[in-house]
Amino acid sequence: MRLHPPTLKFRLKPGQGRRLAHGLRLAVIAVPALWLLQHALFSAGGYLALRQEQRTYRRVEARVQQLQQRNRELNTSVRELSSNPQAIESVAREQLHLTKPGEVVYTFPTKPSKGEDALAYSRAGIRPAR
Repeated sequence: MRLHPPTLKFRLKPGQGRRLAHGLRLAVIAVPALWLLQHALFSAGGYLALRQEQRTYRRVEARVQQLQQRNRELNTSVRELSSNPQAIESVAREQLHLTKPGEVVYTFPTKPSKGEDALAYSRAGIRPAR
């Protein structure tokens, strides 16, 4: 006994074969085209990833510009401190609170913030007015 695969028997109406062939041709073209479009947009090297990399590049470039400007300012400050005695004296007075002999320096406390108020009052044993 021999088994034969089943055969599909269907009849097409006149003109239906052309439409079917047209649909198949369209599918053969559309499926790869849609796959390529999806790949071009959403893959790791696609358009959206490229846009993200461009945004990151612009942020990093802006940061580099800021750091270069800061570097120029610091180099200017170093040159000034290397050659100008008044600049050295100014830094010594402002940052290190140094004085010349015979000078008196008055320092005024800064107003503490609310959290610091409570800590300062508790250390001094003072209760703030309510």
